[in-house]
Amino acid sequence: MKVATLEALRSLGGEASRQAIRERALSDGGFTATELAVPAPPAAAGKTTTFVEYRLDWALTNLKRDGLIENPRWSVWRLVGAALETPAAAAEPDVSEARLAELHSMPYREYLRSPEWRRTRGAALHRANFRCMLDVTHSEDLEVHHRTYERLGRELATDLVVLCRSCHRIHHREHGRPRRASRRSAERPAGSVGPPLSVRLVAEAKAQPRPRRSLLRRLLGV
Repeated sequence: MKVATLEALRSLGGEASRQAIRERALSDGGFTATELAVPAPPAAAGKTTTFVEYRLDWALTNLKRDGLIENPRWSVWRLVGAALETPAAAAEPDVSEARLAELHSMPYREYLRSPEWRRTRGAALHRANFRCMLDVTHSEDLEVHHRTYERLGRELATDLVVLCRSCHRIHHREHGRPRRASRRSAERPAGSVGPPLSVRLVAEAKAQPRPRRSLLRRLLGV
């Protein structure tokens, strides 16, 4: 529904009314006759007649939460942020060094409420075409997983993996969560001899035989 809505908005010039978006999405979204025949839930009575229309209306709200569209005036929607770019090019705009330091030092839960993360998350979902990267048949309850916390506020595309909630939980249950690195952890303690601890750990890890990794491990970089 989100993909159909974004494509409809693009074909309409990037800004259009709710009704125009719905009509274009219904005509170009590739929905089957069977899907279009499913009636809307009772809660949507009087607003929409089919379940597809009902979900398309919710797609607008969810895309706004993802930071990919905005609602500048009543019943009018337009593309913003990463949605203005192609999925491959979608990226977070540059962040000032002062703001970057603030984002990097704040509690993680607070960072997840920041406008910067909202735009970064939306770009990641856009790049993944709103599909779980472990199983593309999963398109509901999508979450954006951090493979590393080292670049909060200025994440690379490779730092993020889009997973459905169930796959995300499986990953955390089996592998835990990446740790937020301290800026001092990579520095050499006073009076120490030899390379920094982080360098030694990397060298030791490379020297160990590496077992064959599962698809989930390879995708998530663990």
